[in-house]
Formats: sequence, C-alpha cells, structure tokens
Amino acid sequence: MSGQARRRSILQAAVRDRELVEQVPPVVAAGFGILPLRRLGDVLTVACLPRVNRQALRLLREVLGVEVVATPFEEGLLHEAIRAAYFSGDETVNYPTFTRSTFLEDPGAADALRAEKVERLPAPALALAADSAALLTVSYRSQLRNLDLPPSGAALPDPSRLRVDLEDDDAGWRRSGEGAAIHLPGRCGAGRPRIVLTEFRTSDYRHMGGGARVVEHTVRTRVAHRPSDLPLVIHPTEVQLVGVDAEGRPLVHAYDALRLLEAGSPQPLSLSYYFLSYGNRMHRTIHVRIHETEVVPADKLSMEDRPFPWGKEEFARWFGVARG
Repeated sequence: MSGQARRRSILQAAVRDRELVEQVPPVVAAGFGILPLRRLGDVLTVACLPRVNRQALRLLREVLGVEVVATPFEEGLLHEAIRAAYFSGDETVNYPTFTRSTFLEDPGAADALRAEKVERLPAPALALAADSAALLTVSYRSQLRNLDLPPSGAALPDPSRLRVDLEDDDAGWRRSGEGAAIHLPGRCGAGRPRIVLTEFRTSDYRHMGGGARVVEHTVRTRVAHRPSDLPLVIHPTEVQLVGVDAEGRPLVHAYDALRLLEAGSPQPLSLSYYFLSYGNRMHRTIHVRIHETEVVPADKLSMEDRPFPWGKEEFARWFGVARG
C-alpha cells in the first residue's frame, strides 16, 4: 500500500467512527481544517492541512479543551474526509466573523470560534401601499483573500491561473411609461410581486494557492410576493434585504446592523470582516450599491415571460464598470 493510500485509509476509518467525529463540532472542523483521528485521555490527535496557521493550531487546544497533536495530511484527501464526516448532505456552517485581522489574538477568540455565528434578523418590513410594488436594482461586489497564503509575487495575474465565469440570467425589470415590465421567464405564474430585486454580481476569489484567481459575473432577479418571502439574501448571513419603506427604499441587514439605503448614493454600503476557514485567516470585502428604486402601481406592471433585452447599462453594471 502506498503512503497516500495508507493515509486515505486512516482518514476513512476516522470518518466511520461517529463517536470520534463528534469530538469536534462541524464549525470547528471546517474553521480549523481538521479531522479527529484518535482520542487517548486528554490528548486528541487530529489531521490538519499542511498550510494551517500555526497560531490557530495553538488556539485549537483552548477551543476543544484538550491537548492536541496535529498531523499534516494532503489537502485534497483531508478536504474530502471533512466533507464526508460533516457535510455529506451539502450542509453549510456560518463561520464566526471578526473585525480585525489579528482576531486569533483576541481574548474571546476561542469562545467565538467554538460555535457558529447566530444571525438575529429583524422582522420583515413591507411598508408599501397594498396596491404597489417596489423595484430595485443593485450591484454586489465581493472579494475574498487568504491572509495566510504567501503572495504569488507577480505584478499582474497569470492568465493561466485566472478563470472568469460568466452567467447571464435575467436583468429583471425596466421602467415602461407609468409602469414597468417584469421579465421572469418561466416564473410569471406566481402572481404580481411586491418586491423585485435585480442584482448585478461580481465575486472575486483570491484565496487559492499559486496565485490562482476566479472571478464570477452573474445577474439574478428574485421576487417577494408577501412579507413571509423575506429576507432576500444578497450575501449569506452578512447582507440580507429584510424589507422596503413606503418610498421603496431597501432596508438591509448588514453585518448585525439595519441600514436604510438610498439610490444614487456616491458611497456604496461597504463591509470588511475576517474569519477562519480551513485553518487560514480569510478577509472578505463587500460593496453594495443601489442603482434604482421605483414604486409602481401593481396594475401598471406587465409580466413578461421572455428574456430581458440587455443594453449598455446592463452590461456596464454586469462587469462593474462606469459608462463613459
């Protein structure tokens, strides 16, 4: 048996031992990038990633309340084993987040990293008149960096390590006379919406090794027909549309605060936070800009079961550039 096959066998045996797996909560396994291998008294042996932050590994002893012996395993093998042990049904975890890159040094870091972050959203707020709908267009820009990976050293991205994913969907709605046309191919049978939210999204992932980078461009439109359809998630846990006021302005829950956003504001809603994922400190920035807010009488909405006719404005927003 080869060395890699033997290590795979060790991980598979650990995954099958449910009592052993339960020694480590899922959020700790994903946050620190570990899988328990053996427990002897107060000593827990875990598999870890070769590139784990050493300070995080030292903090793990306080998080779990035991002495920890960590053994590096190949990244692919360990990712696969952690998925099988904790996330075989595509479960997700809500990582605890922090406002400083030095969060591992904070006195309360161990307590925070021991459990998932809990979001406390306000009640949905739909202050529109009953016979009207709010139409919103926003841009979402996100960048994710790994603070613990060494920089690639290149002044420009290597084209061979760059992937751009383009996913055009429906740009959603457009003003038309006194009303608006709502383009929802295949989704027009649910009645007239109260909120129509179109997002032009760019997500820039720079947390991979070797200078690799993935940029995703997409646009999506979602609707709320009643308060129970809220929130509409712009970013999981951190940016959520929880309602609109009487003028159609969006109420957004953003990193534990409720914000009322204005269309055309020169400054976007900006968030910056840190978290631990698979043993590395990650830094995410998010910028949300409100382009349009319209309140339209419900009887002036036309539901179009066909793709939205894209123009210069839509393409400029899709790629995150200002029109010249």
